[in-house]
Formats: sequence, structure tokens, C-alpha cells
Amino acid sequence: MLTDERHQLIRDRLAAEGRVLAGELASRFGVSEDTVRRDLREMAKAGQCRRVYGGAVAAALFAAAPVSLRGSHAIEEKMRLARAAVTLLSSGQSLFIDGGTTNAAIARAIPRDLELTIATNSLSVASALSEHALVELIVLGGRFDRNLGTCVGADTLAAVAQLGADLFFLGSCGLDASRGVTAFDSAEAEVKRAMARNSAGIVIAVTNDKLATAAPYRVAGPEAIRHLVVEKTAPAVTLADFERQGAEIRFA
Repeated sequence: MLTDERHQLIRDRLAAEGRVLAGELASRFGVSEDTVRRDLREMAKAGQCRRVYGGAVAAALFAAAPVSLRGSHAIEEKMRLARAAVTLLSSGQSLFIDGGTTNAAIARAIPRDLELTIATNSLSVASALSEHALVELIVLGGRFDRNLGTCVGADTLAAVAQLGADLFFLGSCGLDASRGVTAFDSAEAEVKRAMARNSAGIVIAVTNDKLATAAPYRVAGPEAIRHLVVEKTAPAVTLADFERQGAEIRFA
């Protein structure tokens, strides 16, 4: 069986069941588990799945997983994105930073010589900024969702409504040039939309696996994105679609 044929069958299984096991695939294809693991590595690099112990899960399933699980994925890539994203900052700005592991990396990368006002509903972001002496930190309270790692609900929305920001670092579950920014959780999406409305510009730092994907709940159209921070290996065709709609592309 050719490599492309195996990859298509794996994609079909992921679409139908959400996960695959390397041992089962090796038996089905009549190849070694090393061959299957190589297939999964190549597919994961292309953003078609996420490697887990013993096999892989669908990329969308991984994106919807608890933040504690997602935190161990693509650590180096997120650090590079974070370093590129913070070059957009200057002293005196006010920011919204919502949840997500990439946004937590951005919070950790903010230079210590910048005076900023930052409002966040993410406990990870707040923790990363808690000892930043020049940051006026506003923690947006509300109902804490452990899977999301953020506060959501009416109290959070009320707090957001009282504030405005120069930039909103928006954690994206899915990012597509047609559908825009999307999220898996309706309450999370509602808070993101409120922050977007009260911000002068949106910044999204995103790993390749989230490009050209969509989650159920819409947050903002692609035309709302001012800055898109991506990996150097991000598909040029996809990036061109965002550029045509006004996004400035920055490579990490």
C-alpha cells in the first residue's frame, strides 16, 4: 500500500472515530508499527492529527481538549510565536488577553520594561503576569471553567463591558479565511466576542494545525484580524487569503 493511500485511510478513520491506534493500523495495512508512527508524524506535522501515546487523535478533538492537556503540545512553536507577538507591544498600551496555551506563552514573553494595562479572564495569563512590576493587571472574574482555564459567564461579560483595549490577543480554536475565528465552547466564544467589540485591533498567534480549521461557534470575521502571527512553515496560499482581507502577517 502506498503512503498516500495509508494517509487517506488514516484521515478517514480520524474523521469517523476521532482517534487511531498505531498497532491496529499496522495490522490493517500489513506494515510495521514504525511505518505507521512515521505516517502519523508526517500527518501531525501537516496539522492533520495530533500524536498521543500509542496513536493519534483528530486535530479538532485535540483543540477541544482541556487546557491542561494542550499545554504540553508544540511548546517550542508557541514560544517562538510568543516572542514574535510581543514585538507588537509598546509602553502605554492596554490589552485584552484571553485564554489558551499560546496566549499564556505570550504573557510570559512580555518584556519587563514595558508599562502596560492588561485585562484577562485566564488564570494562566494572570499567573504569568503576577510579578510583572510594570503591568497593571486586571483579572476578569466570573464562573471558572477548569477545562477552559478561564472565567466565563455574565459576571465576566459585565467586567469586559467596562473596559477598552488597544489590542486583543485572541486565543483561536479554529482559524479559516472564510469563517474567521471560531471556538468550541459557546460561553467562551461569547467572552471572546465581547473583548473583540471593545478592542481597537485583534492579534492572533496560531500554530499551523489550527489554520484552515473551524470550530462550531463564530467569534470574529477574518477581516477583523489586524495582526496574524504564524510559523515560518505556514501555507502561503492560506496566508494570502488573510492578507487580502487586511491582516498583517508576522512570522515566528
